[in-house]
Amino acid sequence: MSFFTVSHWEAKTWNKEDEAKASEKYIPMILSFGATSVKMCKTDELKFMVITEWSSGEIAKEASEKIANVRAQASEEFDNVMISSHAGEAFASG
Repeated sequence: MSFFTVSHWEAKTWNKEDEAKASEKYIPMILSFGATSVKMCKTDELKFMVITEWSSGEIAKEASEKIANVRAQASEEFDNVMISSHAGEAFASG
């Protein structure tokens, strides 16, 4: 089964240009670390989450240091704060 990481973020400001920049820059970067998919979902006016799917927890763990660096870079670039981060192996899928 797949392994997922989900991070929740809050920004001071956010607009369509920020969304485009995040999509164009950070999704390919995360995919290059071995992720099988990355979804960025707006959950409120200034809140969003990043859902990353990995083929295994081992691959996610191998990429964890790089992901931490990406999160720090994104936080600084967009002036946002990661509220929480969760990870786990899927036990059901449809």
